[in-house]
Amino acid sequence: MRASLILNDFDPARILIIKPSAIGDIANSLPFLRGVRKKYPEAKISWLINQSYEAILTNHPDIDEVFSFDRNIWKKNFGKSLSSSWKLVQNIRTFKPTLTIDLQCLLRTGILARLSGAPVRIGLEDCREGSKYFYTHLVRYPFKGMHAVERYWEAAKFLGCKGEIPPASFPIDEAENTKTLGLISRLPKPWIGCCPGARWLTKQWPASYYARTLQKAQTETSGGIVLFGGNDDSKNASEILSLLPVGTPAINLTGKTSLRGLIAVISIMDFIFSNDTGPLHIAVAQGKKVISPFLCTKVEWNGPYGQFQNTVSTSVPCKGSYLTKCPKMICMDDLVPEKMFPLVESTVQAWRSSKT
Repeated sequence: MRASLILNDFDPARILIIKPSAIGDIANSLPFLRGVRKKYPEAKISWLINQSYEAILTNHPDIDEVFSFDRNIWKKNFGKSLSSSWKLVQNIRTFKPTLTIDLQCLLRTGILARLSGAPVRIGLEDCREGSKYFYTHLVRYPFKGMHAVERYWEAAKFLGCKGEIPPASFPIDEAENTKTLGLISRLPKPWIGCCPGARWLTKQWPASYYARTLQKAQTETSGGIVLFGGNDDSKNASEILSLLPVGTPAINLTGKTSLRGLIAVISIMDFIFSNDTGPLHIAVAQGKKVISPFLCTKVEWNGPYGQFQNTVSTSVPCKGSYLTKCPKMICMDDLVPEKMFPLVESTVQAWRSSKT
């Protein structure tokens, strides 16, 4: 494994990018993909992804081939996982990558990088679980605490990409777009989106807080509220709806759309409220205005890239602790809706100005 040296003279014919999960991380890596495609316009680019998230990359203009795997099989059935893994490796070897870039950098992905057969295999300096032994090069960061988008862009710079970090290119399924418009077209504009859930409880702003904040945004704009997310977000969304004044124009789409449908919903919102979770970063990648409360994670590391000013962080001593479970949850008492209201007001004012 060599130290980081910019590969200016390297011209790979076939590139494999390994970034299996999760939704937010994949969205944050799309500017890297844009840079690589611009640097190597003639190269064939493939991407290795968890089957659950494959829809994010469907028909992406910068990708020639997608390799997906069913992580559930890998976790639940050892025999099937071996067979599935072997087939996956065979498919990758048939692609014959000359360059493999692992943006996940865990043991499993490091092994896959090595088995890809690529003579040049690049990992990141914060790789874990011993994966560093499977790469030929490691990308070093100029300083610690970089945002995910910036860390991935360091890998692009390592390959010789220059200039500012480009915006993400994000494909939209027109059929899903049409379907989504049919679901929410009865709602008045602006369409105010909200993703009220998150994988960690410590990242979930209370439903009662969202209800008050959404009510303020709706009252000031006379718009319609669209709640979206996965099945796990349905409970929070239902609670929010129950707390809104009777007659508030709102619809609950949590758990009712595919991933492609979720992407389509986000693409037609006027602005979006969201916790630090995957849909937040999809929204940013689509150039949507977001408003986000930050509790146990750090804006500078995981916030909506390019929209840090549209976040409000808790001020408790343990903020940014990255605890998935917390016995105190004092941040919930600190980051109350009133602290979000000035941001709501400025967002509403910007929306009004855009319509004049």
